[in-house]
Amino acid sequence: MKNALKISFILITLLITSCSSDKDTIKISTLEGLQAAKQLAITNFGADFEVYDFELYSKGDLDSDLGRITIKYLKDGKLYQRVYNTTTTNNKASLDDEKLLSDAFQKSFFVKNSQGKIKISDIDIDTMFANINKGVVIIKKEMEIDNYQVRKYKIKADTKTNKISSDFEIHFTEPNNETIEGRNIVTNFYELEFKGDENNNITVDN
Repeated sequence: MKNALKISFILITLLITSCSSDKDTIKISTLEGLQAAKQLAITNFGADFEVYDFELYSKGDLDSDLGRITIKYLKDGKLYQRVYNTTTTNNKASLDDEKLLSDAFQKSFFVKNSQGKIKISDIDIDTMFANINKGVVIIKKEMEIDNYQVRKYKIKADTKTNKISSDFEIHFTEPNNETIEGRNIVTNFYELEFKGDENNNITVDN
C-alpha cells in the first residue's frame, strides 16, 4: 500500500519470560481486550472522570498487548495528563501521578481546542472495535495480510460538540514475511494510520 510504511522488525531468538500470564494479557485488537482496557481506566481514573483525550498504546511494534492508558483533561484552565502502565517483565503495573502538560501545550490555542469532555464510562468500545475492523477491510482491499495488531488507538472529544473522533494505527504483515539472519528472525511489517470522523467514517491518514 502506498500509504503504509514498511518496517523490519528483528526478534532476537532468546527465551524471554514475562510476569503476566496469557490469561491476564489485554489485547487492544480484540473486543474483549478493549472492554478490559476500559474497565482498567474506570478502576484507575474513575467512571465519571471527564477527559478530552483518551489513548491506548500497545507494548511495542507488531504487538497489541496493552502497554499504557493515557488520559488528558482540563482542570482549572490547565491541561493535565495521567498514565496507567501495565505490568512488564521488570515492573509491576503502576498509576503515574497527575502531570501538567508542558508549557508549550498551555498556550491559549491548545487550551481553547481542548474543551471537549467525555466520561470514561461513556467511551464506546463497540464503535472502537468496529472502526478497527473497517481499517482492516481497507488494508485487505489492497493486499493479502497474514496478521495484524493495533499499535495505538486515540479518541478525542470535540471542543464545541463533544462528539468523538479517532486516530489509530495498525501494524500488519504479509504471508511469508520472516527471514532468518544468524540468530535473529527478521519480520517485515507495515504500519498504517487511520482517522475516524464523528460519524465513524474511516480514512487512511495521509
